[in-house]
Amino acid sequence: MPEPITSTAGSASLAVVAVALLGPLAGPYVVIVFAALAGSLRALSSTQTITRSAGAWLVLRCTTLAVVLTSGVSEYLASAYGVAPGDSMAPVALAIGALGNGWKPVFSALSDGVAMLAARLLKKAEGAEGAEK
Repeated sequence: MPEPITSTAGSASLAVVAVALLGPLAGPYVVIVFAALAGSLRALSSTQTITRSAGAWLVLRCTTLAVVLTSGVSEYLASAYGVAPGDSMAPVALAIGALGNGWKPVFSALSDGVAMLAARLLKKAEGAEGAEK
């Protein structure tokens, strides 16, 4: 009985070509995705008992959010603090993914900061109008 013919050599060489062409471009994204996935699994472990589909949705949502926001946060850290974006991508993605459903305190702190800034600007504008009179 003859041996079956397999095409592993063709698919292996295609994989080698794909990695050679796309590997340098995909490297940082793979780091971001794996760090975001690790963070989202941390968020999943700290949630109360939920269904499997809700858990999968939480992991997908946290990972996707971390992938989307990581580049912008890393660029901000580079411009504000001089941290190389490549060095901060994994920790940023991990932190965003681990935040999970804990965005309410973050948005609350941001809204408090904006309200305080608006109050200062309003007070300054009122003081400038009083000085003109």
